[in-house]
Amino acid sequence: MFRVAVVEDSEADFARIKECLLYLSGADDIRFEIDHYPTGAAFIAKYPPSYDIVFMDIDMPGMNGMETAQALRQMDRTVVLIFVTNMAQYAISGYSVEALDFILKPINKYSFAVKIRRAIARTTKRTDDIISVKGDGVIHRVQISSIKYLEVSGHYVVYHTMSGDFTEYATLKDAQKRINRSYFVQCNRSFLINLKYIDSVDRDSVVIEGNEMFISRKMRHSFLSATMDFLGGKSSE
Repeated sequence: MFRVAVVEDSEADFARIKECLLYLSGADDIRFEIDHYPTGAAFIAKYPPSYDIVFMDIDMPGMNGMETAQALRQMDRTVVLIFVTNMAQYAISGYSVEALDFILKPINKYSFAVKIRRAIARTTKRTDDIISVKGDGVIHRVQISSIKYLEVSGHYVVYHTMSGDFTEYATLKDAQKRINRSYFVQCNRSFLINLKYIDSVDRDSVVIEGNEMFISRKMRHSFLSATMDFLGGKSSE
């Protein structure tokens, strides 16, 4: 299932987008969960990190589509964004907020389907590679392959990544389920290690970029076995 947000002040245009999505759902056997926001302000106020595709009208009262998109990108850098507009001259501005495409009104369901299939392909790849990390009221899209290790700090998990550290209220077990990659292995109760970033390892500790983490006696066998298998090329995904 793909979660879709439609930010559109016109009920008629929202109905047309929904009709086109239902057409595509029947043609390609794809399920959509569709939410409608009549204003940009309402969308930003309630924005969750779980949408796959956002359709954004440009010409809206109050916060217009471009302003809404700019606010969206401050919270979410990678959700697939598509502008829906009757003002083609403004569509080029979509590049500044990394819009994937734009759809002109009135909407033709066949050309709509072509663009949405492209969006779905982008979304599927993004979902496979990226997770959302929410901390301090900001949603960060984190590429799984960029995570060096996870560290428990009280009731929080710190994601140590190539682009910085991000802290989220969560358990290490929940974070591990979301990542779901065999090359992430626990060395003790507080650390989940990405084996791709190991600089050195011995019987008692593992080092990543100068940071040394001890290997607990309980997890020593499983961690060292996973490390040897990884280094030997038996596990890469």
